[in-house]
Amino acid sequence: MTESLAGTLKSRGKQAAKRLLGYDSRNWLRIRQIEAFSLFLEASNRKSSDVIEISPGWNRYWRTMCSNYRSVDFPAFDICNDRTDEQYSIVIADQVLEHVQRPQAAVRN
Repeated sequence: MTESLAGTLKSRGKQAAKRLLGYDSRNWLRIRQIEAFSLFLEASNRKSSDVIEISPGWNRYWRTMCSNYRSVDFPAFDICNDRTDEQYSIVIADQVLEHVQRPQAAVRN
């Protein structure tokens, strides 16, 4: 068996064990935040609204929930100056604004 195959089997075995044990793989620091925002999106059928997320990184959770979803990555997309051609009903900037030098300018934009 090659080392990469062994690593893959080990990883899949761990994932299967976690599922069997009922392990919650969500980021435990953000469970309540995610639940609250999920309720917000489900209310008034907001999931079908036009949604843009700023720098989702590894987290693609909202993409699966929202049918009209788009994402842009900061700093490649300068949220203080750049604009998209589209308008959005919901802007998700989860843990982004604290990394921007001018967060008020980003929100106004």
